[in-house]
Amino acid sequence: MAQGDTRQAALLNSERKLEEARRQINSANRSALETEEAGFQTLTELSRQRESIERIGGHVQQMDDNIGGSRRVMIQMYRRAMVKRAALWCMLIILLVTIVVIFYFLVLKNDKK
Repeated sequence: MAQGDTRQAALLNSERKLEEARRQINSANRSALETEEAGFQTLTELSRQRESIERIGGHVQQMDDNIGGSRRVMIQMYRRAMVKRAALWCMLIILLVTIVVIFYFLVLKNDKK
């Protein structure tokens, strides 16, 4: 009978070890599932952040295009202002020359008569 008790004890011991192994496997499965879920959440957040960065990149490009267009308009406005200023100076010189010529003919030509 001692052999039967030994066998029964060995079977009970094996059953306990199997049960402990099942618990460890279940615990490992839960940990793996939790890790997988955390990984999916992280990937989702990274995807959202990537989309935000791409959207920001698009806005930066659009702003750069707008600044380039504004710069071109400002250069055009500056050139037009310079042309107008040059035209104004030319008109001023022509006006002064005209006044001098009129003064010459009115005052100096009348004195000679």
